[in-house]
Amino acid sequence: MLLALDIGNTNTKSALFDGDRLMDFTVHTKIEETIEYIDKTTFENAAICSVNPALQKIIFNKITVKGVSIFQVNIKQRLNLMIEYETPSTLGLDRVCSVVGALDLATNDKIISENQFLMTIDFGTATTINIVSPDRKFIGGLIAPGIHIMLKSLNEQTAQLPLPNQQSYQGLIGNSTNSSIFSGVLTATIGMINETMNHLKNESNVFPLVFATGGNSKFILPYIKHKLFFDEALVLRGLKIIYDLNN
Repeated sequence: MLLALDIGNTNTKSALFDGDRLMDFTVHTKIEETIEYIDKTTFENAAICSVNPALQKIIFNKITVKGVSIFQVNIKQRLNLMIEYETPSTLGLDRVCSVVGALDLATNDKIISENQFLMTIDFGTATTINIVSPDRKFIGGLIAPGIHIMLKSLNEQTAQLPLPNQQSYQGLIGNSTNSSIFSGVLTATIGMINETMNHLKNESNVFPLVFATGGNSKFILPYIKHKLFFDEALVLRGLKIIYDLNN
């Protein structure tokens, strides 16, 4: 049994794999929840993808105490694609795992064409868009504030704008301050995604194959008109693929 952990800026996500079978997926909102889960779960190996060094150290020590070996992903390991990124030392490993996982799913299910770009979107603390070229190279992407960061920033950096809830959206044209704020944030995110997809279509004459993940997906995906695939465990599936390729 392999325990895969995606240690993010806000939450830690865990997946338990029995061979290639995903047995359990959990989102832990507090470090105490992660520690409790590790304590009560039986596993022989662990794999970690982290963008949060402080939490990583705590979790790493907890797993080590159990006598379990830990695989820690990095971009120098064997992958199912090439990395073409100008600053690889700053490349988020969750971004790498998401495209590795998506490419594996797309290849196995034979749903990607020869001249098609692959695109993953992670709706987390940040909204990240990651692009794989038709010749299977990770070429970069876009990083923008997540919707909660944008909402909080408007509230904190202005004198009178409120912090709206996610039920404030009433359509493109907001008819209250709350609905106008949420519409602006949501439309900015949707516009970024649509612009990226249209750009890739112009490059290859076909719309990219898109996979989405992340906790904020539920707020955005209902308003995306293009077809895409949602997988809440996409990053962890990619982590599992990298683990397998290197063991």
